[in-house]
Formats: sequence, C-alpha cells, structure tokens
Amino acid sequence: MSRTKTLALLIGLGLTLAACATETNTTVFVPLIAPTPPSSLTPQPIMLFNQTKDGRKLFTLDAEFPYCDVETGKLIVVPRWYVTDFASVPWYGQGFVDPQGPTARAAIVHDWLYTIGEPGKREEADAIFLRAMLKYGVPPFQAKIAYQAVRLGGEKGYGLPTDWRFIDPKRQDLVQAAPFAKPRAGMVRYLPKCQGFGALIQSGWRAYPIKTAPIIAPPPVIVTKTPLDQVKAKLPFGLDKKK
Repeated sequence: MSRTKTLALLIGLGLTLAACATETNTTVFVPLIAPTPPSSLTPQPIMLFNQTKDGRKLFTLDAEFPYCDVETGKLIVVPRWYVTDFASVPWYGQGFVDPQGPTARAAIVHDWLYTIGEPGKREEADAIFLRAMLKYGVPPFQAKIAYQAVRLGGEKGYGLPTDWRFIDPKRQDLVQAAPFAKPRAGMVRYLPKCQGFGALIQSGWRAYPIKTAPIIAPPPVIVTKTPLDQVKAKLPFGLDKKK
C-alpha cells in the first residue's frame, strides 16, 4: 500500500473515531479577595497637621477601635478616621493628668461617647471612662482626678455637633463626609460581662464595614477543539509541532 493511501486511511479512521469527541475548555478568572483583618485593639492615633481644637492637637484613627465595658456589657466601637483630641479632661485637671499619656485609649472611648451625646448617659460615659483608665493601667489616683474633672466640667462638651468629624490621614487637606449617620447610642452590641469579646474581634467582625469597590473579573475564555484538531495533533506534522 502506498504512503499516500496509508495517510488517507489514518486520517479517515481518526475522523471516524473523533466524530463525537468535540472538546470545549472554559477558563474562568476568579479574583482573589484579601481576608478582612480584625479590628485594632490598640489604635494608632495619627496627628493631624495644622489642625487644632482650642489650641490642642487633633488626631485621627487609622482603624476602628472596639472597647467592651465589663460593668455594663456594652460593646463600644470608635470608627476609623474619627477625630479626637484626647482632651475630655478640662484644663484644670490636665495639670495632674496628661490627656495624651496613659489615659489616651480611655480618652478615645470617652470622646466618642461624648460626641454621640446619648441623652441621659453622660454620667455613664464618665464611669466607663474611669473603668477604661484603670483597665489600661492608669494609676488609680490619676484616674480619679481625671474622672472628677470630667464630672465637674464636661457637661458643656457633651453632644457638640462640631465634634462629629472624620478625616482620612492620607488626605488631611480634604473635608471628609461622615461614613455613616450619627448613631443614637454608643453601644453597638451587648455582651454580658464581655464574654466572647476577644473571639468576636479576632474573627474579623467590624461594627462599621469598610466599603470597597466591586471587583470586575474578565469574561471567561472559551477554547473549543474540533475532531479535526484532535486528529491533526496526532499526526507527525500536526498542530503545535515543530518541524
């Protein structure tokens, strides 16, 4: 049998066997989504340049700061970009207590509760401030001075509309709109005796989820191989074979 007839026979046989063997491959691009990091239990205040309040320096938070008060079971979360001056302590108390010292973390929570200004809850906000200072290691003597100072002179600063401010530390020259409507209360969740607080935060839960732009994946790539392509691939001079 001649070489030409042999090749023709092989091609015919291959076409017969592969007549119903059309193969379609679809490649789908699945975008990778970064895992959500847990909320920060140790906030990193960032000082704002050329911005002060009554001569005091202003700071903003780079991440939301959750705090749970064991006495009340209230979970309080200070959102990121919230502006604070650590200075809830009136001027006559700052000679004994440095608002930017060991009281800073407790002051952030206290400032947030004062900014919200829940009616009838100022005394509770001050009590939470005292317990937070003791929790974060402020000496009891200084904590009591700071507590008495806000009890005596903090009423005028409770619920001020001008304290509802948010600033992106990377865009300090722009006035940022509030990321959400002002809540009526400082508590976002109730946890009796703060049970499960640590596990909740480490799970990545956020009181104020960060809005992200939707991820657009490219359309799927569809490659269809016909029976003839399969036959050619098996021949000495078939597809994708170098001479």
